[in-house]
Amino acid sequence: MTLTDRLRRPLRTLRAHLQRRRRHADDWLWQRWPQAWRAPHEVVDRFDTWAYLDDLQGRLSELLDSAGVDHVVLDTGSLPDPRIAVRAPDADRALVAIADSFAGRPWWAARVRSGLIGPARPVRQQRAGGADGVLISRNLLSPAGIPLTDSELGVLIEFWSVTDAPTRRSGGSQLPPGTIIAPTSNGVLDYIDADQWAQSQHEGHRLPATPPHLLSMVEPIDLVYTWVDGNDPAWLTRKADALGLPSEARYSSDAAIDARFANRDELRYSLRSVEMFASWVRRIWIVTDGQTPEWLKPDDRLRIVDHREIFADPDALPVFNSHAIESQLHHIDGLAEHYLYLNDDMLFGAPVRPEHFFNGAGLIKMFISRVAVIDPAPRNEDDLAVSAAAKNNRAFLEREFGRTITHKLWHTPQPHIRSVMEQFEQEQPALFDTVMRSRFRSVADHALTSSLDGYYAMANGQAAPSRIRYGYLDLGSVDAWKTLELWLRRRNLQCLCINDSGAEDPAVQRANDAALRDFFDNYYPVPSRWE
Repeated sequence: MTLTDRLRRPLRTLRAHLQRRRRHADDWLWQRWPQAWRAPHEVVDRFDTWAYLDDLQGRLSELLDSAGVDHVVLDTGSLPDPRIAVRAPDADRALVAIADSFAGRPWWAARVRSGLIGPARPVRQQRAGGADGVLISRNLLSPAGIPLTDSELGVLIEFWSVTDAPTRRSGGSQLPPGTIIAPTSNGVLDYIDADQWAQSQHEGHRLPATPPHLLSMVEPIDLVYTWVDGNDPAWLTRKADALGLPSEARYSSDAAIDARFANRDELRYSLRSVEMFASWVRRIWIVTDGQTPEWLKPDDRLRIVDHREIFADPDALPVFNSHAIESQLHHIDGLAEHYLYLNDDMLFGAPVRPEHFFNGAGLIKMFISRVAVIDPAPRNEDDLAVSAAAKNNRAFLEREFGRTITHKLWHTPQPHIRSVMEQFEQEQPALFDTVMRSRFRSVADHALTSSLDGYYAMANGQAAPSRIRYGYLDLGSVDAWKTLELWLRRRNLQCLCINDSGAEDPAVQRANDAALRDFFDNYYPVPSRWE
């Protein structure tokens, strides 16, 4: 370790301590400050990012319409953020209308110039003053006073200039006078001609409908969870009985550790993250071994699926091996063609779109780690299950396709195509049958759904590498709490995984468990519709 690293580590620890104390102080002040002293805000008991943005865009359009301000609501499906185009000469009128309606209420405005967002302030009368637009947001808090929005999560009211003479474009075309031109390129729509603008004012302030963009994922997407309550006495009895059965397979050394089955209510908070950041999913399936979380409230979008419903041979049950369970997920009756597979320790940490996981043609996006290298040595009997499975996957690809792999995948929600898994099983029935019957993790396992299926799809031209903002944490590490504080401060990672290899020191485990509860309550502070 270099001297710089030795100095940097205590500074990071100090920063994490200060961040934690500041959060706790904010919590204390929230409970004790009189309501009238606080900044304008609105308390809500549910939060869905995409519904919030849609509602905000609609309310702003209604406001501008009632004030007689011509504008165009731009389609959010293809743009990086929702926005409303207003002609620059009408900018001050638009700002006055917004200020008159929302002054003193939990609405905030931040001036935007050349794509840079300035500080947000409560809405009040102001002039455009050369800005390209204003970003309007709402100050929403949970009942405990925890912010659910920030000044950059809102709708951009953008001021578009109007040409007063013919204007030549860089591509050679000429725009007639009266054309409305975007202040900066948004990558989708740079100008609106005068006739389209006028027509849109009578069509709900929207441009004529167009087919979905070729880059947009238009097919429905489901979510599939695997979940277990490792504290359930009936389940523990089944597990103990299974461990006592003779078996020809040699279980890996980490096959039955308690941490692998520990339940810290991760599923509750993962579902909260779905509603907050990925509410576009069609249906959610939770695969369990005869268990249901006591707090769960199923509805038409969520269903519990028992292992017996999906295992090709129910005589293989019970199993306590995620590899075996995962190999059967594509058998769920009614599962969409495109779906994401999540362990219950995976969460969304920021707004995501379907296009983060599938491209416009519906092909899989794979998130390959840059640092988690597969051990180049052949598999041996002392390998941990995760290492052995990666080696077995590599050997399969070398044998079947004459290609190799060197890296593992990130522990993110894994995108899948149901028909690809079905084709895979039809081609390799013995492989799927063997994995299905692996009661506990074994050095002979293949990680079919969490890894090999993606590489199989890539070998068949149905998947390609991609990137996503991602964070991984081993809850068994001594400094786990510092990572959780960092995530709370930044809140910019789209996917999170909080794994647990089990801490050797019970005091460390207790401290990390407390830090995790604190993290969950502050990152996902409002219940989902499924609680």
